[in-house]
Amino acid sequence: MTSFLGAVLLVAGMVALIKVSGLFPRALQAVRASRGAFGVMNDPELTDERKESLLQEYSLSLLKSFLDLSIRGAAAIAIPVGLLWALEWVGVVSLKAVLALTLSWPFLLGGVLAGIATFWLLES
Repeated sequence: MTSFLGAVLLVAGMVALIKVSGLFPRALQAVRASRGAFGVMNDPELTDERKESLLQEYSLSLLKSFLDLSIRGAAAIAIPVGLLWALEWVGVVSLKAVLALTLSWPFLLGGVLAGIATFWLLES
C-alpha cells in the first residue's frame, strides 16, 4: 500500500509541478518560435541578410526555450523523486518498489483513465 501511495505522490507531484512551472505554455512558445523561423526561411520576399538576422533572433529564442524547458522539466521530475528518496532514507517507502509499480500495466492503465476522467471533469 505504501508503494501505491508513493507512486501516486510521484505522479501527482510531477503533474502538479509541470502545471505550476508553466511547462506547457512555454513549450507552445517554443513551437510558435520554430514556426516563425520556418516562415522566415520560406518567405521569398525577404533578402538573405534579413532572413539571417531574423533567424539569429529565433535561434537565440529557441536556445533560451530549450534551457528553460530542460531546467523546469528536470525540476518537475527531481523534486518528487527526491522526496521519495528522502522517504526511503527514513524507512517509510521503497523507491525501487515505487518505481517498479509505476511501470506496471495496472498502474499505467489506471493513471491514464484517471487522467482522462480528471481532464473531462475539469473541462465540463
